[in-house]
Amino acid sequence: MSDSSDIRKFERGGVLAGFDGSAIARDAALWAAAEAHGRGSPLVLARAYERPIWTDADPLPDDARAWHCDHSLRVLADECRARHPELPISTAIRAGHPGQALAALAAKLDAGLVVLGSRGHGPVARLVLGSTAADLVHLLDRPIVVVRGAVGPGPVLLGLAGTETDGQAIEFAFEFAARHGSPLQAVHGDHHVREPAALERCLAPWRERYPSVEVATEVVGDKPAHALLERSAGARLLVVGSHHHNAAHRMLLGSISHATLYHAECPVAVVPAGRVVRQPARTPVTSNSA
Repeated sequence: MSDSSDIRKFERGGVLAGFDGSAIARDAALWAAAEAHGRGSPLVLARAYERPIWTDADPLPDDARAWHCDHSLRVLADECRARHPELPISTAIRAGHPGQALAALAAKLDAGLVVLGSRGHGPVARLVLGSTAADLVHLLDRPIVVVRGAVGPGPVLLGLAGTETDGQAIEFAFEFAARHGSPLQAVHGDHHVREPAALERCLAPWRERYPSVEVATEVVGDKPAHALLERSAGARLLVVGSHHHNAAHRMLLGSISHATLYHAECPVAVVPAGRVVRQPARTPVTSNSA
């Protein structure tokens, strides 16, 4: 276990990025650095190891793993600092199962966002990192973003379940869209194609709070995951909710979050429902970035 000296300065609500040494995990960490910079939040780069760490040729001996992890994190931190010189960055190394280690660290730091890449090195590492993302969706009570595919110039996609627990996902999507100057497309998939006016009423308070966000709504007669995946190409971010309390909703939203995490063509944010979010205050919030 190892932390950089400034990890104690990590402020509540900061961004935690998991890293496994792969190029895709590096891309995810750079996405996390840009997001932390935009939020005005600190960044912690973390690496957890359980199985032997492979280099280009051979697995590292046990006594070299901690050094290798520390070195790779420092190189990554330097790259992030080069892009965002004023961003507070610290590093952390944990031994143990990646999902459990990152979940514990996220809780300890009270991170506001956890970011991962979608794939690692080789079939075994892909399985490990894939299970890490799946584990964290169930273990964390805070948003997680899995950076996969390309970050497009398109809208922020918001998948709605049509329940009162959509609140946190809606809040996350609107805030992200406002900060990045992106339009938002809310999609609700339903075989029975419910009245679109209900979707408009659900979003009305958030439209008022974020007047700078251009919003489009769509109710489709299709499975939610399929509809969202079709629209993910070119999107800036896909936001879906997850629910841990009701078994039926857990099965439904679990399938949606699982499908989007592994098959979407853009970064995916999974936002836990937790308690019901109060409707936003009526103070307008405008975009602070283009």
